[in-house]
Amino acid sequence: MSRRARALGVAIAACGVLLAVLPALPWYGATLPTGEATLSGYGAGGASWILPLIGAAMIVTGALVARWQPLPGTRPARVLGGLSILWAVLGVAWSALIALSPRVEVVAERLGAPDAPVAGDWSVSVLPSAWACVAAAALAGMAAILLVTPRPEDLTPRDDTAP
Repeated sequence: MSRRARALGVAIAACGVLLAVLPALPWYGATLPTGEATLSGYGAGGASWILPLIGAAMIVTGALVARWQPLPGTRPARVLGGLSILWAVLGVAWSALIALSPRVEVVAERLGAPDAPVAGDWSVSVLPSAWACVAAAALAGMAAILLVTPRPEDLTPRDDTAP
């Protein structure tokens, strides 16, 4: 049993929770003559529905690591760590894809004149919650790498019978 594995499992599960929740927050913003406009990850990135599924897989894997507490570098740790790395890579790639290529078109219209768009070039900015989603997936991957990699003291047998 390893306290290190328990901490890494909790970290992986916590990152999974973030990956599942963050797409509901505003990911994109634009300043218009009519005011500020924001859009969640679900509203703009049509493919962001998969992030909560990846987050749920991370939560399950992290909970298994925290429950079983395998010694880092052992076969169970490598299997669970490998699964966590897979979820982390998918999470980073998917959330970065959605954050870096928003499918958003900003159209400002005058109130009461729906067919008269306001002239201007409106830029869409990516808000911090999108980058936090990428970071959460990356941190889960780092925790999984630590789970797969044994430390030298994990490989040496301990003599717990010493006085």
